[in-house]
Amino acid sequence: MTKDDERAILWLAIEDYSGLWEVVWQLRSLRPEDPNDALIQRAKDVVAELLQRNWADLFHCEEPYGKLSKISPDEAAASLSQASVWEEPKVGEVSIRIGVTSAGQEAYEQSPGSPQPGTIDK
Repeated sequence: MTKDDERAILWLAIEDYSGLWEVVWQLRSLRPEDPNDALIQRAKDVVAELLQRNWADLFHCEEPYGKLSKISPDEAAASLSQASVWEEPKVGEVSIRIGVTSAGQEAYEQSPGSPQPGTIDK
């Protein structure tokens, strides 16, 4: 896992409750030459690390944009091995989305290259 991968996925989780398939899309934007299987494996590894550090949580969501329900840590870890969670869901299906924790937000903000409070023009 690279710090760029971690930062990109943390940003997705900060920006919105992003679907796990969107994690793969984000990694593809960083590594367009990598095969899909490699991107999915990288996404699994990075998300697992973020969960282990308590920097992110996973949620079930009825698509599109239904109510979110937090997944237990044990279920979250087990769900990463299911191929279907890395594919874009159809309307009405239940997806898994990632959201940042306060610890993850703090880690992102303290990482090199992050804008410091008060430095972003509005």
